[in-house]
Amino acid sequence: MSGFHFSHSKPSTPKMNSGVDPSLHAHKKGDAKHTHSKQVSNQNLLLIALVLTLGFSGIEGAAAYFANSLALISDAGHMVTDAAALGLALLAQIISRRPPSPKHSFGFGRAEALAAFVNSIVMLALVVWIMVEAISRFYEPHKVDGLTVTVVAAVGLLMNIVVAWVLSRDKKSVNTRAALVHVMGDLLGSIAALVAGVVIQLTGWMPIDAILSILVSLLILKSTISILHESYHFLMEGVPLHIDYLQVGTDLRKVPGVLAVHDLHVWEMTPSFPALIGHIEIADIQEWPQIMARINEMLLDKHGIDHVTLQPEVIGEDHDHEHDHADHEVHNEAQVANVFHDGETFHVECSSGDEKHRMAYHAWGNPSNPVLMCVHGLTRRGSDFKTLALAMCKDYYVVCPDIVGRGDSDRLSNPMLYAVPQYVSDIATLVKKLGVSQVDWFGTSMGGLIGMVYAAMPNSPIRRMLINDVGPRIEPEAIKRLGSYVGQPFSFANREDALSRLNEICASFGEHTPHEWEIYNGPMLIQKEGKWIMHYDPDISVPFASVNPIMAKAGEMAMWHAFKQIHIPMLIVRGGNSDLLSAATVEKMCKLNPYARSIEIPNVGHAPAFVKPEQIALAKEFFS
Repeated sequence: MSGFHFSHSKPSTPKMNSGVDPSLHAHKKGDAKHTHSKQVSNQNLLLIALVLTLGFSGIEGAAAYFANSLALISDAGHMVTDAAALGLALLAQIISRRPPSPKHSFGFGRAEALAAFVNSIVMLALVVWIMVEAISRFYEPHKVDGLTVTVVAAVGLLMNIVVAWVLSRDKKSVNTRAALVHVMGDLLGSIAALVAGVVIQLTGWMPIDAILSILVSLLILKSTISILHESYHFLMEGVPLHIDYLQVGTDLRKVPGVLAVHDLHVWEMTPSFPALIGHIEIADIQEWPQIMARINEMLLDKHGIDHVTLQPEVIGEDHDHEHDHADHEVHNEAQVANVFHDGETFHVECSSGDEKHRMAYHAWGNPSNPVLMCVHGLTRRGSDFKTLALAMCKDYYVVCPDIVGRGDSDRLSNPMLYAVPQYVSDIATLVKKLGVSQVDWFGTSMGGLIGMVYAAMPNSPIRRMLINDVGPRIEPEAIKRLGSYVGQPFSFANREDALSRLNEICASFGEHTPHEWEIYNGPMLIQKEGKWIMHYDPDISVPFASVNPIMAKAGEMAMWHAFKQIHIPMLIVRGGNSDLLSAATVEKMCKLNPYARSIEIPNVGHAPAFVKPEQIALAKEFFS
C-alpha cells in the first residue's frame, strides 16, 4: 500500500501544553525509528492546486450554464468537487502534523486516509449523477453552444494539466493521490468537453455531449474504486497489502528461541508504516532480550516492520510439570532410546464424570519429534490416518486417538457424554500424558470441531490446524444424511458384504481403489457373535438424535464464537461436493478469522480421506 514518508530521525518533544507526558511517546534505544507526527508533506502543492482549481471552476460553471453543455457542467461540477477534495486533503495534512494527545496516542496520521475515503465516496456519487443525467439527455436532447464549450474546455484542459503536474510531484501520499484522481478525472472531462464542442460545432450532433460524459465517468470509476478500497482497507486496520500475514507468523516461529506464536496482529498505524503486536512463547525469560533482538532484525529485514510490540510468555515450568512423573520418564526414555513406533496402540486413562475410561491411541514415528494429532470423524477411528501417518512420521510423532466409544477405546455408561466437551477433555489428558507443550492438529469432520474448541481455549497447545471439511455451521441435509446411518442396525454374515455396504456409505469421501478402501474402511469392521458390525458404540447416536433446531442453532453460535478466538494458522479443506460444509460457510470463516485460509478439493464430497498422494502432499505442505 502506497502511502506517506515517515521520518526516521528522533522525534521532536511534544509541547507541554498538549497535555501529554513527553516520556510516554519518547523513543529510546531498541524502539521503532518512526515518529508519531508527520513530516510536512507538500502542503504548498495542495494549496497551489486548490487556488487554481477553485478559481477556474467558477468561470467554467458560468460558461457551462450559458452553453447548456452537460459535458461542461459535469466538468465544472467536477472541478468544484476537486476543490473540496483538495481542501480536505490540505486540512488532513495539517491535522496529521498535530502531535499525539491523551486521546490520540498515535497522533493524527489517519486523517489523510479518512480524507481519501471521503473524497472517493463523493467522486462515486458524482459519477452516478453524471451518468443518470447523460442518459436522460438521450430522451430529451438539449441544444449546446459548441463554440463556448470548445473555448472553455481548452482553457480548462490547460489548467488541469498544470494542476495534475503539481500534484504528481507528491507520489507517496494516498491522500494526495486521491485528490489527483479527481484532477485526472477533471482533465479527462475537459478533453471530453473539448471534443464535444468541436463535434457540435462541425456537425451539430448533440448526443455526443452525453456520450462523452458517460465515457469519462467510466474511465474515472476504476481509479476511484481503487483509492476507495485502499483507504477502506487501511481504516479497517487490514493487514498491509504488501505483507503476507501467514508468512510473518511462520518466520517468527523459525526465530531461534521462539516456541510458539499466538494473538498475532499486523496493521498500519499510519499509511506505509506497519506495526505488529503478539504473544511469543519462550522457554527462558533470561533469553528474551536476545530473542527480541533477533525478532526485530528479522521483521525489519524480511517484512519492513519496524514498530513491534511483543509479550513474552514463559512456558515449560507449568506445562512440563503438570503431567504425571511416570509418564514424563517414559517419554524421555523413548527419546533417549530413539524408539520408532509403527502404529502401536497405547491407552490413556481419562475421566468422565465420576467414572474412568481408557482412550486408545495409535502412534507412528519417534516420540522426540513434534506431535501431529490426527482426530477422526463421528463414526470413524484413528486408523483413518494410517496412510497419512506413514507419510508424515519421519518429521512428526503422529498420534491418532480412537475417540471414546470408537475402536479400541472404552464405551461410556452415560451416552449423553458422547459430545465435544468430553472429547476435548480426553484429548487434553492425552496431550498431558505425552508431555508436550505444543501439537499440530489434523481434524476431520468431528475431529475438526474438537480442534476448534480446543484451540479456542486459553493456553491451548495447538500451534496450527488443518480443518478437514467442517465448520461452525453444519448443513441440515448433512445432518439428515448422518442420522440415516449413525447408530442404525449394521450386521452382515460375511465381511465382504459388510465392507461393500460401508464403502457405499462412505462414497462421498471420493473415488478409491479396492485396496485403498480396504486400508481405509477395513478397520471399521469388527466381528462379534459371528456377525460383522461397526466398531463404534451405537449409543453415540443418542446425543446426536436428541438435538432439536434450537439446540442446533445455539451450538452453531457457540462454535462461531469459539472460531473467532482462534489465533493460529488454519487451513480449511473443503470437498468440492461436500453437503456438510458449504462454500458460503468457508467464505464466512475466512472473512471472520484472518488466521484462516481455505482450499477446495474437486470431485470429493464429505470429507476428503487424505489417502491420495496429492491430498497427502497438501497436508505435508501446510505442516512443513
